[in-house]
Amino acid sequence: MSINIFLYLALAAWRLASLVANEDGPWMMFKRFRQRAEQWCQQYRFCRELGLYELVTCEWCNSIWIGIGLTALYLWIGESIFYLALPFALSTVAIILKYVVQLLQTAQQLLDNIDQTQK
Repeated sequence: MSINIFLYLALAAWRLASLVANEDGPWMMFKRFRQRAEQWCQQYRFCRELGLYELVTCEWCNSIWIGIGLTALYLWIGESIFYLALPFALSTVAIILKYVVQLLQTAQQLLDNIDQTQK
């Protein structure tokens, strides 16, 4: 596996894990998935006792399973997985850029406030 494919898969895994754990998704698909998983875990004792619901709601937990799935896909279809992972990787980069810009804007506002108080 090339480093490029690894990085694309890593970014895609994070994005998918975040989608499943934190976001509603298109047509509320991820929210409904979490609700069904919660209902299922309330219904079955073994699910409650093992805390299986966290596999859905915890991006640290579900990223392991998503990583396994992406690895299996890589082993099955090879480097073509790039085309499946690319949209999710690009989405992750867009999110990171958004946070970097917000951080820079906050830092600029802080510096502006410091400059105004010193005058």
